[in-house]
Amino acid sequence: MNQTPVKAILLLIVFTLSCHTRLFSQRDFERHEFSFHAGYGVMFHHPPTLTLSTHSYQRTLAQGVSWDGQYNFRPLKRFVFGGIYSGFSSKGSHPEGKDHLWVHFIGTQIGMCNANTKHWQIRVTTGPGGVILRNNSEVFGKTRKVKAFTIGLLTNANLTYKLNPNLGVSLGVQYMYSELLRMRTHYHGERVIVKLDGNNDTNLTRINFTTGLSYYF
Repeated sequence: MNQTPVKAILLLIVFTLSCHTRLFSQRDFERHEFSFHAGYGVMFHHPPTLTLSTHSYQRTLAQGVSWDGQYNFRPLKRFVFGGIYSGFSSKGSHPEGKDHLWVHFIGTQIGMCNANTKHWQIRVTTGPGGVILRNNSEVFGKTRKVKAFTIGLLTNANLTYKLNPNLGVSLGVQYMYSELLRMRTHYHGERVIVKLDGNNDTNLTRINFTTGLSYYF
């Protein structure tokens, strides 16, 4: 049996593996990134489940504090994927009661980033996830709790300035789209499941503007 083709194939495999190893040993970017951001968030529509429906009160509760934690893995110079948790909180009160609204997003992300530079990194990702809404409210002195779960889509853009190869400061913008289909209320000893139809009061879409730190390794 002629072994020349077999030897040629083996030599080609060894050469390819050696080149692949050399390329990855010479990469000039870190594969892993943890980041945390905090800032301002605002909903585009009236927040659902509130105890008062006046326009001014709804717009007050539509604005609040936002924060997020992210992990991203960068197997290639321009490709990235990972996971994200994004939170939002706002609260307000009126003569008849009060509300404390929480909205949490937990999901996956996939996207692109710019080719490595010494100091700057731009990353844009998007992905689906679960959305959890809670409103710990009070009406006429009695506790009222509202819970809901739905699916959403979050798009995330970050601009990071690297102070050194492992640490950077960043600015972020997040856009989350989601709508409620149903919610559960617990008030005065009664538990009720409310089915919702599509309107502005079931829309949880919001935008966040944040700043924070990123750690690369």
